[in-house]
Amino acid sequence: TILHLSKTAAHRDIPVLGVNLGSLGFMAELEQKELGRLGELMDEKYTVESRMMLDVSVVREGRVIYSNLALNEAVVTRGAVSRVIRLHIRTEQGRLLDVTGDGVIVASPTGSTAYSLSAGGPVVEPTARNLIVSPICAHSVHANSYVLSPEHTLTVELERNGRKPVYLFVDESRAFPLRSNDVVQIRRSRHVTRLAHLSEKSFCEVFA
Repeated sequence: TILHLSKTAAHRDIPVLGVNLGSLGFMAELEQKELGRLGELMDEKYTVESRMMLDVSVVREGRVIYSNLALNEAVVTRGAVSRVIRLHIRTEQGRLLDVTGDGVIVASPTGSTAYSLSAGGPVVEPTARNLIVSPICAHSVHANSYVLSPEHTLTVELERNGRKPVYLFVDESRAFPLRSNDVVQIRRSRHVTRLAHLSEKSFCEVFA
């Protein structure tokens, strides 16, 4: 819910306060039993934390055909019945890595504790400003994760995959089908998600 709402809130510069209705929620500020504290918002007894977001676009034959905004991550991955796919990942400075496997995750610091973490990526403090690149089930012992400066623009290019289905997911949005030679571009967005905090819990306390 927070991922979906973050896009609308970011465009309007509105802080978001999440309530955890499940079992795991690193971005949720309150538990259900703490709803009585909502009155503190009216008394302006809260702080606001800024979280980096990602601009994600797909370029096909020189034209942008898709764009989206992500708080957590952009994922390029194979379809359910596909074999391995081959991706070329670069920055404006040149080749970063080639991935043969199930795909790649490009995450923000907020997204470092989501799918990226499950794929073996590093945990990054959510208020940091970084791009985190994590291969998914790569067929190589040298396919490491990378933590990059936010000034970079990352490109993920599909090698010719025949009829193998390959998809782009942005914060668990509806799958966008990719074609051979499509280029996915990911960069730091000028938009941010602003999370309201009523408590003084540190990231270490929440993550533990």
